[in-house]
Parts: sequence; structure tokens; C-alpha cells
Amino acid sequence: MARRTTYSVLAGAAVLLLCAAAAAQTLYTTSIRTFASGGQDKVVGNLYTVNLGDATAKLVAPILLRGATAVGITGLAVHPATGVFYGITSPLSPANPRSLVTLDVNTGAAELVGPIGAAGSDIAFDPRGNLFVWLPGTSQLGAVDLTTGQVRTLGPPGPPGNSGGIAIDGEGMAYVTPNGAVGNLDRVDTSTGVLTKGPALTGAPFAAGIAAMTFTPSGLLLALNTNGGSPASVRLVTINTKTGQVNTIGSLPDDSDSLAFTSLGAHDIRSALATMSGRTLALLSLVLGLALAIGAMLIVKSLRRD
Repeated sequence: MARRTTYSVLAGAAVLLLCAAAAAQTLYTTSIRTFASGGQDKVVGNLYTVNLGDATAKLVAPILLRGATAVGITGLAVHPATGVFYGITSPLSPANPRSLVTLDVNTGAAELVGPIGAAGSDIAFDPRGNLFVWLPGTSQLGAVDLTTGQVRTLGPPGPPGNSGGIAIDGEGMAYVTPNGAVGNLDRVDTSTGVLTKGPALTGAPFAAGIAAMTFTPSGLLLALNTNGGSPASVRLVTINTKTGQVNTIGSLPDDSDSLAFTSLGAHDIRSALATMSGRTLALLSLVLGLALAIGAMLIVKSLRRD
């Protein structure tokens, strides 16, 4: 009986740890919608969280620059060390187009960093905190200055391509889709900008394009597959990095145009602890202490009976 109780305690603890880990990981997407109003084109940008299991999206907030001006974000990435979200604004944004911004994913508030000087389609951080952008107008990789937003192009320019996605895995390997869903999943050297042809993409619901990509903490490559319409239908898909096979998870809000996956890091834990009151911390310590003490007693009893 003691052994079963011990196993139940350990299983319960494992479930709690798994739930905490799942809650600490969040997938975000943004949408850009352009419409005519009063003889002018207006842009509405929204921020969503996404359920990775079925692509169900939940609206967080509209994206507002300086708390007042609506902007559309076409690329989103989170700094691996600081946890700060960065985005690039759409060329269609009436205010600060083609610019680098930071984004508060709790409120949708954006702050301007500076113009990037070119139209980018997606952004990604490498493990060392360097930010890169894909430039479809010249089919080039660009390195982004986080303090000014300015972009330094890497490698020779090429012909204009589709609005491609970029994602960098935990080993620093960068992947791009310069020719959309009918092209290849290519690799790009982040030092030189040189592209290496990868496997052909197969199985995408729409042939038009891959609007954005990101890796999950476990190494799964996620992407947005769009039909390029107005409004654009969008599917959340996975891409096999070895074969190029595309599999559909589900439908996202129309005009979704970026992806970023974040997990709770040590800096987030420290920040959360720093905001707790002394009473809350004391209660948390007491609960954890009691749980550990009870678990230890049950394990000792089980070992003695065995």
C-alpha cells in the first residue's frame, strides 16, 4: 500500500511539473488586415495566442504603437536571453512601415525601435541573440541591429521572391522558404548569407506562400501557409526539415502573418518571484516543504517494507 501511495505522490508531482511546463510555453501569432475607410487604407493588427494542438486562436489585444496608432506586424521573434518580443511592421502600415518594434504580448502595446530600411517578411533570433530578417525583394538574409533597427544585408542579392519565412533552430541552423509553399526548405548561412538548396515542400494546403516560421522548444518546425487572398486564409502547419513534408494542424484567423513560440526561462522565474509578496513566498515555501517532507516519509516507509 505504501509503495502505491508513493507512486501516486510521484506521479502527481510529475503531472504538476508537466502542467507547469505546458503553461509556460505559449505560441503567438499576429494578423494584419487592411481596409478602406474614408478614402484611405487603414491597417488593423491583432495579437493572438494559439493552441498548438488544434490551432485554436484567442485574441489577446489589438496592436497599438505608443498606445494609440494601429500597426500590422509581419514578423515576430523573442530574444532567447531577455525574453523581449521584437516585430517588424508591414510595408502597408500607414505609420512607421518597415520598422523594428518591441511588443508587450500581455497588452499588445508596441514601441518603436527604428526603421529597418527594407521590406522584411519574417524574423528570427539565433541562440546567441542575433536577429535576422528575410528580405523577399532581393531574396537575401539581413542582420538586424537591435538598437537602431537598421539591416545589414548578407550575401549576394537575388531575384525577387515570395514572402518567405525564416526560422533558426537551437543549434543555430537557419531555414528559409524563399519561393513559398511550392519551393524548397532551404538552409542559409547566417555568417555569409549563402543559401543551400533543401528538400522540396510537399503537402501544403495552399500553393501561394509560407508567411512565417518558428521552432518550438522541442525542435518542431511550425509555419503559416497562406492562400494569398484578401482576406487570406491561413493554416498552421508543421514542416519536416529532412523531407519537406507539410502537415496541417488547423486554421488560424484570416491574414495571420507571424509566429513566435516562447517558453518560461530562468529570467521569467526570477521576475515572477520578485513580484510576489513576502506572505505569498512564505506560503509557497511552506507548501513545497511539506510536500517534500511527506514524499520523503512515504519513500522511507516503502523502502522499509520492501
